[in-house]
Amino acid sequence: MAYRLYRRDPVMKGSWYYAVNCKGCGELIYVLDDNSGGKSPVRMTGDGQLSIPCLRCAHDDLYSKDDISLVQATEDLDGGRPERIAISPASRKPLWKAYPSAKATFGVGYIEDRPAAAAIVGRVITAWADIEVQCARLLAELMGTNIPAAAAVFGSLRSSRAQHDALSAAAEAVLNELDFELFTAHMARRSSLEKERNDLAHGCYGVSVAIPNHIVWVAQADYLAFSAGRGDPDAFRKKQFVYELGTLERLAQEIEEFYNQLGFLTGYLRARRDGPNGAAFRAQRYPQLCSQPHIRQTLDRARTAKREQKARAKARS
Repeated sequence: MAYRLYRRDPVMKGSWYYAVNCKGCGELIYVLDDNSGGKSPVRMTGDGQLSIPCLRCAHDDLYSKDDISLVQATEDLDGGRPERIAISPASRKPLWKAYPSAKATFGVGYIEDRPAAAAIVGRVITAWADIEVQCARLLAELMGTNIPAAAAVFGSLRSSRAQHDALSAAAEAVLNELDFELFTAHMARRSSLEKERNDLAHGCYGVSVAIPNHIVWVAQADYLAFSAGRGDPDAFRKKQFVYELGTLERLAQEIEEFYNQLGFLTGYLRARRDGPNGAAFRAQRYPQLCSQPHIRQTLDRARTAKREQKARAKARS
């Protein structure tokens, strides 16, 4: 099996990367970031090949895990994607509070007037299909079956709840306590991101000339009630929100981050079948997966809740 790896992020001089030498031009292809700063050796399990393109010469070839080395970049390189704006930790903001004088106009196509916002909204909405692809791969690993069969099962489950239940049932049946806890944290993160994504996918959009860069959003039901002529304009305005570009970019990047986290989880679980080498890999990888952004916070909340539940049960006994 060939795994496609295509680096889109820029390379920074002095940072560490997992890299291969291009079979076309011989130059380094920086494939993945090394977050250990050169301290962790290359550890990969399985016998699949890596399909990697070179952004320098456009040569596209297959590589084995033995071709990968750990290197410190001696150059700066542009990535394969457009430059992104800075993210903002803020959530969407009530229009009437954040922009008191702004008035929004809603209707089909108005999002086109804010092309930067439209591009990020498009990334958020379309990325969820890739999240579901990763979930199907995860289900295949949990079920011990091939990916097409798991994809057929996963694809037949139309609701998010049904997909979640299928994954959880399979995980509970085959994972040990620590792995199931890690899996559950990933599913909690999935649910949180899906809610934010669904709001964008099913809301209605407008623009305000007083807000030249950002987009105004309202829930579909609220817009429908108002446009039917039964709504109070002031009350309707208080149901409108502004998605600033940094907020949209944060969500887009967090979904991309989670896509990678699901892939890491599947690889970690796959190593259960690789004997002693797999066990060593898992022992090293487990704390790394637990410390990932957002997964760490979800695990901390779950563990705190479990301790408090045990303390209450002990107090009652």
